Amino acid sequence: MTDFLNQGPLEDDPRVGRATARLVLAALASAEPEEAAAASISRADLWAHARRVRGEPVNFAAERAIRTDPEAARLYRRLLSFQAVARSELAAAAYDSSATHRRIGSFELDVIEEDDAPPALVIQCLSETDPAPTMIEVVSIEGVVRLPLPAPVDKHIVIDLPRQDAERDLLRLMLANPLAGVYLL
Repeated sequence: MTDFLNQGPLEDDPRVGRATARLVLAALASAEPEEAAAASISRADLWAHARRVRGEPVNFAAERAIRTDPEAARLYRRLLSFQAVARSELAAAAYDSSATHRRIGSFELDVIEEDDAPPALVIQCLSETDPAPTMIEVVSIEGVVRLPLPAPVDKHIVIDLPRQDAERDLLRLMLANPLAGVYLL
């Protein structure tokens, strides 16, 4: 049993994640009035889109609103951040002081740069039960890059980041920024 009053929560207490999710979602609901949220799509639709299970149908109206409405995109990213907080004690969007190595839940990300090969991003799955991500999204002051990920091979996802490809090179540079938010979707 967790003694919150005297020692705080234990790391393996399953109630911590649920309590965090409730607190964060309550903060989101009380922080912004409904009118300040995106007018093009409801919060409920964005939340359903953020929580969708891989392989289920995609809400194209939500996807279109995220791509065209800056308020909807901002709210969607906040929902993803809150979801990351609720699922992991590590940190929302995997902020880390080590720029080339990050850990997001049960995934480790490494940017490998060698002299004789183009840079590559390697995502290693540390869990047997967690589904592999299908997208990576990096948000920083330079902008937003969202790329599809290939299927994992032996619990590793490898994506080349050649300097000739502007979008992938920007992803490499953004991953080097310790303040960039990284989301595995």
